[in-house]
Amino acid sequence: MKIEEMNYLQLLDTYKGLITASRAEIAEMYFGLDLSLTEIAELKGVTRQSVLDAIKTVKSELDNFEQKLGLSGLKGEIKEFALTLEPDQRQKLIDILEK
Repeated sequence: MKIEEMNYLQLLDTYKGLITASRAEIAEMYFGLDLSLTEIAELKGVTRQSVLDAIKTVKSELDNFEQKLGLSGLKGEIKEFALTLEPDQRQKLIDILEK
């Protein structure tokens, strides 16, 4: 998996609730399961082009959400900060972030 796709998987985890269920499912198959466009098209019963269009749309939406809200980046910064804390405090902060 490419680094860019790993970034989109993280963004998808953060913003999945803000995109349509169908697009989220396709994105999870593409970014999370590393399925090809053709494989996803066959599973969903749609054309390869429609899967590609959905992936492009999802990427655009996720980039837009992160640009405007910055939640994924903030979450990463907080996790980095957590590494400076004592183990019990660190785990408590991580547990809060994972909710």
